[in-house]
Amino acid sequence: MSSKRNVRSTDTTDAQKANSTPRFEQPLSDDQIWTMLQTAVNSTRIIPIVKGDWKSSTRSYESREDAACALIFDLSFYADYRFSQVRRLFKQTAMRDVFTDTEIDNIVEEAYILQDGRSYPTFT
Repeated sequence: MSSKRNVRSTDTTDAQKANSTPRFEQPLSDDQIWTMLQTAVNSTRIIPIVKGDWKSSTRSYESREDAACALIFDLSFYADYRFSQVRRLFKQTAMRDVFTDTEIDNIVEEAYILQDGRSYPTFT
């Protein structure tokens, strides 16, 4: 990661709003995010990771770290890349011991950069 933080501030200009992916009008609460994750089309991929059983996810991950990173990407999307909320949500999962707060922040930043204001990142 570069030392230059490229993550948007909490203030969003009109130009940023016009060029970015539509976001939720109001920030989602933690409970709303958990509900969305549990009812998402890809919940069979996400929920096992939340429970710490990443090997039973419908997606194959090379390691526990890869699965935790994927979970942070998903949490970041629903939390609109708010570092503090993503950290708080991640610490509520069974994967909480995989990364430090700084590592979580770096992964959130990476998710935002990969998203680049166009669409949710896809992984091959």
